Amino acid sequence: MKRVTQEDIVLMNEAYLACGTLTGAAKATGWSASTVKKYLIPNFKSEQKIEATTIELPPISTVIEQLKGSQLTCVRPDEEKELRALWKEMLV
Repeated sequence: MKRVTQEDIVLMNEAYLACGTLTGAAKATGWSASTVKKYLIPNFKSEQKIEATTIELPPISTVIEQLKGSQLTCVRPDEEKELRALWKEMLV
């Protein structure tokens, strides 16, 4: 019988955090869902280091002009307002 190590517990919690289900975490780690449930740590914080990726976005005015110039797209004023708000969020 295989024993659960501290490393296994961390992996179970990482997998559960990533997929959000006991079944998914069980499949990802090879343990049963009941074993995963037994070793879940409340308020677990991931130990994985995630690096942010920076992307360069063109000015929203350029994107809107490209959309307006497309034969397939017609941008209404209310849609333009939503696009500008979305673009602003993406630049944060």
